[in-house]
Amino acid sequence: MNAFIGLVKKDMTLMKFWYIAWLIFTAISIIGGYLIVNWLSEPNLLVPIYLMLLGLHLFLAPIMLLSALRQEGKTQLWLYNPQSSKKLLLSKVSAVFIIQVISQVLMALYGILVMAYLMYKGEINTLSELFTFSPGLLIHLGILSVSLYLSFWITFLWTVYHSLGNYPAIRNFRWLVVILVWGTFNVIEATLIKIKIIREHLVSFTVNINAGPNMEYDMGNGWNISYTEMPVPITPIILYAIVSIILFFIASRLLDRKVEV
Repeated sequence: MNAFIGLVKKDMTLMKFWYIAWLIFTAISIIGGYLIVNWLSEPNLLVPIYLMLLGLHLFLAPIMLLSALRQEGKTQLWLYNPQSSKKLLLSKVSAVFIIQVISQVLMALYGILVMAYLMYKGEINTLSELFTFSPGLLIHLGILSVSLYLSFWITFLWTVYHSLGNYPAIRNFRWLVVILVWGTFNVIEATLIKIKIIREHLVSFTVNINAGPNMEYDMGNGWNISYTEMPVPITPIILYAIVSIILFFIASRLLDRKVEV
């Protein structure tokens, strides 16, 4: 366990540059947003800025993970690491998970400040119009889940790309193979969804959640904020989780081959 914690700390150090860059970008966006708001006297402009920053979290973990993998590839140290490939990859996934959670918590706090500011300016009546625990938590869990799913794909495609380096005939076309792998999966996925019996089973088990918030700006009345109930199919979520696990184990297997990158 101590060895794994050490790996996680090392990977977080590898990702430090990009996370600091992300924090600087976020701070500039927040400060710039407030300057624009004060200049134009339009407090509601903080909302799209906040939503943009929240949406960008979908790509935070994948980008940091790719950065860490590239640094490992340049140093070649992972070739001689006594730890198993599963631990090496899991530590990176754990590191991006921790950073992603921290960043989303900070973003949630910033969202509360934005809405408090809008309430102060009279754009909304009370914070309870926007922030209820369940919908807000589900939104952040959704962003976290998609980000991790993309991270597993990044890990898998990275190992596929570099494992193909062992074959000189296709070494210069590895990027094309990676695109074909990604494209083939999406084509198969889209084809299966079109099959009626599969589509019906995918949506047969659902859970109703409050989705949103839905925000509409009305001139003179400010922001109107509401939640709408929508069914969320559980089966696809389980299937994507299984796909992520499969991708992780295939990537671990490829890494076990000690492919030089």
